[in-house]
This record gives sequence, C-alpha cells and structure tokens, in this order.
Amino acid sequence: MTKKDTAKKTVAKLKKNKHYRPAGKKREGNAARYMTRSQAIKQLQVNLSVFRKLCILKGVFPREPKKKVKGNNQTYYHVKDIAFIQHDPLLEKLREQRAYQKKIHKALAKKNEDLATRLRTREPSYTLDRLIRERFVTLISPLDAL
Repeated sequence: MTKKDTAKKTVAKLKKNKHYRPAGKKREGNAARYMTRSQAIKQLQVNLSVFRKLCILKGVFPREPKKKVKGNNQTYYHVKDIAFIQHDPLLEKLREQRAYQKKIHKALAKKNEDLATRLRTREPSYTLDRLIRERFVTLISPLDAL
C-alpha cells in the first residue's frame, strides 16, 4: 500500500462520519457563543482602554457562561455583543482619534511645536447623540436606568 492509498482511505473515513469537524473549529456550544476579553480585543483591533470605553458606551457587559472553555479566571463576552461593537461607527472614530494622537506625539518628538498646535486645533472629535438615541429610545428610559 502506498501513501496515496492510505491518504484516500483516511479521507473516505472522514467523509463517512457525518459529524466530523476539524479540530479548532468553534461552531457550536459555549466555545462558539463566548469569547475571552483578549480574543475580543484582537478581533476589534483596539487596545484595552479603547475596548473598555466602547463597552461602557455601548452597554456591553461581561457574561458568565455555563461552562468556561478557557478557564475560570477569564472575562467572557458574548460573540453577538462583540459583533455589535464591531459594526459601530464609533469604533472607527476612536481608531482615527488614536492615529491622530500619534501624529501629534510624533510632531512633539521632532520638536515641531507649531505643527503640533495646528494638529491639535484640527483634532477629530465624536458625538454621542446617535448612541444615546440608540440606548435610550424614549425620554423616560434614561430615568428608569437610574
């Protein structure tokens, strides 16, 4: 028997088993529903401080899964909550703001203070009007939240 024949047999065995899933694929169960904070930060491509700010503004809180896949001392977030943050325009604004801060810092490091002051005057900002309307639809709902 050659290597080719044995490879064909293993592929045939895998095709017969209809519940086969390659190792590492998280498609069902708690592994698919929850992710750790570090996984969420990597997925959103932000640092911890920006992630915490986004979670507070969007009203996303860590959850306690029934079975903790990655261990007991981890913070877990629901995958849908992270997807909710990922599609928010505020995330892009915070990324732009961080990049702009780097520009200012670079100008100051090069001792170019007039460029730094010009950059500070044109610094991008964001408004939370849309976010407040999203979280509190009526005027009574923020009072209920208190």
